[in-house]
Amino acid sequence: MQSPNPARQFFGENRAAFALALLVACYLLPSSLRADQTADEATAILTRGSWNSDPKRPTHLYTFAKDGTFTFYRNGASGGIVPVKAFSGTWAISNGNITVKNNDGDGFTLQPPIDPDGTTGAFANGQQFVMKRVSLTAPSPPTSTNSGTVAAPPDSSATPQPNVSSETQQQASAVIQAHHDSLVFVTGAAAAGSGFIASMNGGNFLVTNAHVAAGIRDAAFKTLDGTAVPAGVPSMAVGEDVFCMAMPAGGTPFQVMQQVDANAAVGDDVVVLGNAEGGGVVNTIIGKIVGIGPNLVEVDAPFVPGNSGSPIIHLKSGKVIGVATYLVTNHYDLATDEELAQPIVRRFGYRLDTVKGWQPVDWRSFYAEAAEMDRIESLTNALYDFFRDLDEHKGHLTPGRHTNPVIKNRIDDWIEQKGSHPSAEDAAEADATFLSFLKTACQSDIGAAQGGITYDYFRRDLADQKQIRDQMTNAFQQIIQAMGQ
Repeated sequence: MQSPNPARQFFGENRAAFALALLVACYLLPSSLRADQTADEATAILTRGSWNSDPKRPTHLYTFAKDGTFTFYRNGASGGIVPVKAFSGTWAISNGNITVKNNDGDGFTLQPPIDPDGTTGAFANGQQFVMKRVSLTAPSPPTSTNSGTVAAPPDSSATPQPNVSSETQQQASAVIQAHHDSLVFVTGAAAAGSGFIASMNGGNFLVTNAHVAAGIRDAAFKTLDGTAVPAGVPSMAVGEDVFCMAMPAGGTPFQVMQQVDANAAVGDDVVVLGNAEGGGVVNTIIGKIVGIGPNLVEVDAPFVPGNSGSPIIHLKSGKVIGVATYLVTNHYDLATDEELAQPIVRRFGYRLDTVKGWQPVDWRSFYAEAAEMDRIESLTNALYDFFRDLDEHKGHLTPGRHTNPVIKNRIDDWIEQKGSHPSAEDAAEADATFLSFLKTACQSDIGAAQGGITYDYFRRDLADQKQIRDQMTNAFQQIIQAMGQ
C-alpha cells in the first residue's frame, strides 16, 4: 500500500522548526553520539500501545507489559489476529539496552532511545530492523465474515471498521461468488499485491496499481483457484496510479461504473476485495464512501498493505468505482496544529471512469525508471532521517543509523571532525563544507533524472521528490548563509 512520503509530511508540518533545530544542532553536536533516555522513560514509551518490526506484515504486533512480559500477535487461521505463545516472552533493561527473549529461546535487543517513530533493533545474528509503534491500543480479537472467507486482519492504525449488517455481508459474499475468477493475486519474490479483471473500453483488462507493477519485478498473476493469468500488452493511466494489461475475452469481469459522482453517493456501502497482507487469501473489507473527487474516491473500509490494486466495489450496483491505492495518516489537527492522541487514517482509490489516457509500457524501460526512482526516494528518506535524528535528539546522532552510500561517508567524516574538538574556526569550516555537500546532494540526482524519466507516473513521482528536495535545499541555504554572517 502506497503512502505519502514521510519526508513530505515532516517538512509540511515542521518546516520552520526544522530549520531552526538543524541550525542549533550543527553548532551544538557533542562528541557523544548516544541519546540519553532513562529506564523509566523508555519503559513508559514501550509499554504504551502495539509495535511492529516488519512493515510487510503490519499485523504482526508486539505489546509490552510493565511486568516484564510481552505478547506477540499474528494472523489467525480463522481471521483476525491472535496471540502466539512461542513468540511471546519476557523483556528487561540491561547494559543500556532492552533485551527481549521469546519463549522458544530466540530473541532480540532494542537500542535506546525508544522512539515511537523508529527504534533500532537487532536479532542475535546481527540482522538489524526498526520497530515502530503503530497503535496506542492492544490488538483486537479475531473476526471472520459469514462468507467463509478469511476476514482482513485489523489494521491497528486504522479507523475501526463500522458495524456491518448481515445483509451487507451477504452482498459482499455474493460479489466474491459472482467474480471469483476475476480476483487476482499479484506475487513476487519480496512483495505482493492485488488486482482484478475488468471490462473497459470494449475489452477485458487486468487492473492493478502502477506502484504494484513497479514494486514487484517479474510478478506472477493468479486467480483465486491458482490459475495463472496471461499478461497481455501493458499500459499505464495518465495522471493516476493505475496499471492495466490486455486480457482475452471470457470469464465474469467486473463492470466499471461510469460517472461515479452521479451514480454513487457519500454513505453508500462499498467492499474492498484483495490479497490479505499479501498472504494469498481474499479478504472482504466493508465500509462506506466518505468522499468523491474528480479522480479519487475516499472510503472508510480499512484496507491494508497487500490490498493495493484491489477493486473498490459499490455494493448496491456491484460495479467497481475505484482501485484501492493509498492512505494518509494525519498526526496533527489541521486547524490547531496540535498532535492528535490517535492519528486519523484516510484511504483513497483512483477512479477508472475519469482516466484521461493510457501510456504504452515497455517492461525494460519501465523497470529501469522504477529502479531510478527507488534510488532517488531512498536518498530523500535518508536525508529526512538524518534531519529527524538531529531534530528529535537535540544534536545527537544514532550510531549506525545513517547507511545510505551517498551520504554515509560524509556524515562519518563530519562526526569525526566534530568529535575531535577542533577550534571554533575549524569547526565552522567543517560545518559549512558538510552543509554545502548536503545541499548539492539534494539536487544532483534529481537534475540528472529529469531528462531520462519518461513515464507519466514516474514523472509525477519525480516532481513530488523535487518539491521535498527543494525544501531541504532552501533550509540548507538559510543555514549556510546564517553561518557566514
